[in-house]
Amino acid sequence: MREEIMGEIRALTVRQPWAHMITYCGKSIENRSWPTRYRGMLAVHAGARSGWDSDGQDSPLVQQAWSAWANSAPALADGTIPLSRNTTSVTFSAVIAVARITGCHRAIGAAACSCSPWSQADQWHWELSNVRALDSPVPCRGSLGLWRLPEDAQTAVRDQFNDSAGG
Repeated sequence: MREEIMGEIRALTVRQPWAHMITYCGKSIENRSWPTRYRGMLAVHAGARSGWDSDGQDSPLVQQAWSAWANSAPALADGTIPLSRNTTSVTFSAVIAVARITGCHRAIGAAACSCSPWSQADQWHWELSNVRALDSPVPCRGSLGLWRLPEDAQTAVRDQFNDSAGG
């Protein structure tokens, strides 16, 4: 993947706790109301604290994934940290991972498609693969839609990603 990170990296701002689910909990589908033709590297940008999605927090799937993550994280003593906008275990306003968009399809109708337990009905499902968390979040402002990282943030993401790839 080293060659991929050398090319363009687009970014997508994702509200928390969803960005955390993508980065650490195996959420391989990003549900959006619009499709994308873009395929390639994607910086997963965790949105601002003010954009916290309480519906996500209350989702049984998110609660289950959070609990499993908290129980497996060595830095968390007993795994009982509650998921909320105020936990220090969730990052805001920063790039926290790099992934690859490999496809996009639509779930039509009242039922979610069977592509992933994370899929939602009547949404475009952006297919994510090769998700890699950054060791250190890269702070920057987010934006709507697919956007380009500021040059300094893009350099910080590339350097960190390439360093972790042995480069």
